[in-house]
Amino acid sequence: MSDNKAQIHENQVRIEKLEKKVTEIQGNLDRQFNTVADVSSDVEDFKQQFKARKCMVGHYGKIYAMDWGNDETTVLSAAQDGALIVWNALTNNKLHMINLISAWVMSCGMSPSGQLTASGGLDNTCSIYKLSSDSPQASKKEVKEQQAHRTLTEHSGYLSGAVFMGDEKIITSSGDGTCILWDVNSSKVLNTFVGHTSDVMAVSLIPNESTFISGSCDHTCKIWDHRQFDANVQTFAGHVKDVNTVSVSQNQHSFVSAGDDSKVILHDRRSYGPLQTYSQENMSLENLPPAVTAVAFSHSSRLIFAGYDDASCLAWDTLKNKRIDISRDANAVRVSCLGVNTTGNALCTGGWDLALRIWC
Repeated sequence: MSDNKAQIHENQVRIEKLEKKVTEIQGNLDRQFNTVADVSSDVEDFKQQFKARKCMVGHYGKIYAMDWGNDETTVLSAAQDGALIVWNALTNNKLHMINLISAWVMSCGMSPSGQLTASGGLDNTCSIYKLSSDSPQASKKEVKEQQAHRTLTEHSGYLSGAVFMGDEKIITSSGDGTCILWDVNSSKVLNTFVGHTSDVMAVSLIPNESTFISGSCDHTCKIWDHRQFDANVQTFAGHVKDVNTVSVSQNQHSFVSAGDDSKVILHDRRSYGPLQTYSQENMSLENLPPAVTAVAFSHSSRLIFAGYDDASCLAWDTLKNKRIDISRDANAVRVSCLGVNTTGNALCTGGWDLALRIWC
């Protein structure tokens, strides 16, 4: 009996030493982070130099969604004039235009090869189009006669998001509360992801992994493994209203979500919790804070770009927890979408003013 007591006492002493060591290491890490943040350069120069360099005008309806191609200069946009337009962001030229069957489009995406586009909205359908190899100067007649390459119909609610996995598969999110993994060539459902209790508003693929993230009106974000049928891996809370948008950082260890509560929350996948919350201050009850409609990381992931429905576009410095006003035009309207290109040297914003702007 005495031997057992001695062993228990020895184990307790060992545990206490380990706990003390862990506490010391955590304290050192915190001091190192604070030191790095203090000595890091500020981003005021960025604010002065970061300007709108291009304005692409061609839509006749409110722009609801955009996506960058993998070649860093190609931009896809979808608007409620019932058109998809592929742009060259460097020259402002229109490369392709597709007239959609339904004008009530809410989402769009471009495949990695740049040969396929996906779009959908209140028609509950994901329509996939092949971009022709014809000259961009194709006649309007040719554009109007273009037919969808594939039509994916399984959702019972509006299509809120679409992201390609290569050119062979695509993940869609919907107002029916589900996400679906499709085989593009056969138009067949490979997996349906059920777990949210309300509309799924956004979906974002985690590159080089078998996982993706969804954001929902049930105020949560979920990480899914698309290889499994019982695929809900993690659930992240923190919002008190609808989650409208999600985006994954470059290192893939963290992601950001934002929504109608005006909160931009940076989540850490490894610690399974929030790292920081960014929100606009000094808002009275009469002047409610604006909803966040879109978010994206800068290439270094130090900045989080956020678009709001009050026409403002902000950048949040994740290292120093500072806000940078990029655009706030009192005469403008809702910023509905934004994204950073693959090389990180340009930001594209789109909104209800019918224009896309390229910032760098």
